[in-house]
Amino acid sequence: MKHLTLVRHAHAEKHDSDIEDFERRLDKRGRREAEAMAELAHALGLHPDHIVTSPSVRTVSTAKEFARALGFPLQRIRHDDRIYLAERSMLVTILRSTPASCRHVLLVGHNPGVSRLARWLTDDEALGDLVPAAVCALRADLDRWADLDAGLFERVALRYPDDGGPRR
Repeated sequence: MKHLTLVRHAHAEKHDSDIEDFERRLDKRGRREAEAMAELAHALGLHPDHIVTSPSVRTVSTAKEFARALGFPLQRIRHDDRIYLAERSMLVTILRSTPASCRHVLLVGHNPGVSRLARWLTDDEALGDLVPAAVCALRADLDRWADLDAGLFERVALRYPDDGGPRR
């Protein structure tokens, strides 16, 4: 059994000409969202043994909040340049290269790629687009990440920061 938790980075500063997109930090709302959703992930019993994130400032900050709340060592967070603004196909490539020994991957990324990945993995178009700081927990009866394919995962939980409640 493999578990995958997809997290869209929390709210970030508005994009303007003074700040490069890659350097955008979480704003005040985003910091609150990241902390609250990370605590919710802990309450849901999510225990990743592998955290991988885009190296952008906002995704790294979000990943660190989750790592702290889940008791995951910060120095073990893996930054993968390919995740920055990646499309679904690249995220699939990254996940398929995950060592088979990893049971639970938490991936922090960007839209539209993360949302497209969730819909593709679950074959559930009703998932729509994940909002900032959304947590989408999935599982599949797989032995190896290399066997990951469309429609193999089922949704375990989908939570949004507005109320932490379930979404269908």
